[in-house]
Amino acid sequence: MKTSHMNIEIEGRKYRLEVDPEDSFLAPGLLVAYSSKLAEDFMPILLDPMGYGSRPFPPEFIAYRLIVDPLNHRLCALYEVYWRRQDCTWRELNKDHDHDYEQIQVHFSLKTGKMERIVISSVGPIKYGGHGIEVYSNIEGVRSRDVAYTTSPKEYFPWGGPRGKRNSAQIREIPITKLTFVNFRPVVLIMNCYHDFVGLKRAFIPEDGVELATAIKRLDRMLLEKWYYGHAKNRFGHDITHPFDEPYVKYFIPPEDMKSRVAFSLLLLYNRLRRIF
Repeated sequence: MKTSHMNIEIEGRKYRLEVDPEDSFLAPGLLVAYSSKLAEDFMPILLDPMGYGSRPFPPEFIAYRLIVDPLNHRLCALYEVYWRRQDCTWRELNKDHDHDYEQIQVHFSLKTGKMERIVISSVGPIKYGGHGIEVYSNIEGVRSRDVAYTTSPKEYFPWGGPRGKRNSAQIREIPITKLTFVNFRPVVLIMNCYHDFVGLKRAFIPEDGVELATAIKRLDRMLLEKWYYGHAKNRFGHDITHPFDEPYVKYFIPPEDMKSRVAFSLLLLYNRLRRIF
């Protein structure tokens, strides 16, 4: 495999990125790169105050990849936290399954060398299966809104079909000044049994628990092929081809998991009927 390199400076630190020109899980015009030093310097700190992140097993590792947008001088450090098992009953719905993947992103401007945005796969409304997205950036005030999106097509995202799949998500926009960092590493809490995160918005207290020690490895083509095609009991449903567009964390249920979609639809209908009657 032919590789190239690029040198960048982020938050006053210099990094040499190893670019993989053959990665196909990527939107046109973007690059995939790796730097273990950069990934470790900005890797999220995971706190487990209620023990949800450690039952039945703690996360096995955090897989990372760096997505570079050369035209717009942007870089996204994308982290996927991986559990080999999730045991969870939520809102009368059984969410037990093998293989769970939860995403956090750290965005930078390559023009200024500064951190611009933190994106956290978080809790959300029941119509989205309890999932939502926290977006921390240089804004004033807090606001929430639904965002419609279309995934990349199957050439880049296996479950995207010929023209991409339509979906929607809720994002909560929050000033980045409210998020806690330790040496540029964002601090997040694991909030429930299906491993959603919430950014820590205050100083540490003992009840926040200790950091989950987690190994880090590359989210490269081999690992993605294993997650997309090898994990038959719960395939990877994240479209990671273009993390620069809202809502940043993009998802579509793999074909084998349509029964999960039906279950969520029935749960939503049940809750609507319960409010009416």
